[in-house]
Amino acid sequence: MSDCSTGFGLLRTKASKLVCVSALLLSLSATIHADRITLTSGRVLEGKIVEDGDPVTIDLAGGRVQIGREQIVSIEVAPTAKELLATKEAALENGSAHELAQLARWCEENRLTKDRDRLYWRVLELDRHHRGARDALGFKKLGALWLTEADWHHHHGRVKWNGEWISQEEWHRREEERIDLLERSDAIGMIETASKKAVEPGDSEEVITKFRQLPESLRRYTLAKSLESRSARQRQLAIRLTGELSGNRPRWSVSHLAVRDPRKSVRDEALRLLLSWNEPDTALAFIPYLGSAKDRDRVNAARALNLFPDRRAVPALIETAHLIWAGFGRTHFANLVQRSFVQDYELVSGGTGLVVSEVADPVVDTFIEGVVLDVEVRRAEAFARIATLERTTGQSFGGDFEAWAQWWKEEQGKPSKSIPETGSEPASGDGR
Repeated sequence: MSDCSTGFGLLRTKASKLVCVSALLLSLSATIHADRITLTSGRVLEGKIVEDGDPVTIDLAGGRVQIGREQIVSIEVAPTAKELLATKEAALENGSAHELAQLARWCEENRLTKDRDRLYWRVLELDRHHRGARDALGFKKLGALWLTEADWHHHHGRVKWNGEWISQEEWHRREEERIDLLERSDAIGMIETASKKAVEPGDSEEVITKFRQLPESLRRYTLAKSLESRSARQRQLAIRLTGELSGNRPRWSVSHLAVRDPRKSVRDEALRLLLSWNEPDTALAFIPYLGSAKDRDRVNAARALNLFPDRRAVPALIETAHLIWAGFGRTHFANLVQRSFVQDYELVSGGTGLVVSEVADPVVDTFIEGVVLDVEVRRAEAFARIATLERTTGQSFGGDFEAWAQWWKEEQGKPSKSIPETGSEPASGDGR
């Protein structure tokens, strides 16, 4: 094997170094943000200086080389991709969606993935239907809402299993194939026993301690089943123990319970667990519920977003506000008593052809007494949205959603620290 193939750092002579560098130059494609090193031979290398010593260590497209100082005429240090991005982004402070999308693509070409996602979110603030940004961030459309891929599948009742989206029934079937029937029965029995109201606290903790000693795959399966239990106490315990699992977190299932569970104690437990995980994209799991046909779902989602303020939820909070009053705006409650009385009498003539008689016919009237309350409805949902919008944006327009929409139209696209750099990438795992 030649010196070239064994690595430039092992070359012993200046001549062999120059021969290998010359060979490398034949296959070298210039990088976008490369330092320029001019050699005494007249050659110009483009790469990144890793160590500016003697010899100088340089990363080139074909590998890493070391060149002695005496062979170098000059070095022109170029800015890094991050430095160039800062300059380009500053120039586009009020840039259009098209310009920001171009910069996002530039970030992708330069492997600045987090910055690419962050910029694509700014594009969507300016143009919520921008196809390139939606595709890059993995969005799918559901009615009037755009959902991340994970949210979209989750909305359709699917979970992620070994990188594949499958139905929950299929997920249970595959997990059951891996776990012994007796083990499944025993583990589920532990959760049922520990969650019973009649069980003493000490006995319950003893059962939970035994449950914690089971293999994690068995615990994960058991807790997923328990999250769907008809017992609220069992669901609440399952949420608490789910927080002890290592590795993949079932963020989507817990978020679903935080919105849809009929028991407030269960919803609160789910929110506590999500807060303890403190994941940057938690808010995205609640956005789909803002467009639900059920007002309870919308209220719970708005309240959850107040705990996880995220600028990316602002458009959905404003655009789905019409659902609060859709179909009706005001109603009334009445507590009334109706009474009847004889107001007067009228004489009515009658009889046969030979006899005439007059009869007093009573005139009956009625009156109603009581209380009528004219009540504005769905105020709770409006207040929940307003509180979330105010906390997320720092603005205060009260219940004037037209003012919110106008402000957002002027504000969208501006950089904001409330948008996490992680973008919309969902947490890895089985999706449950």
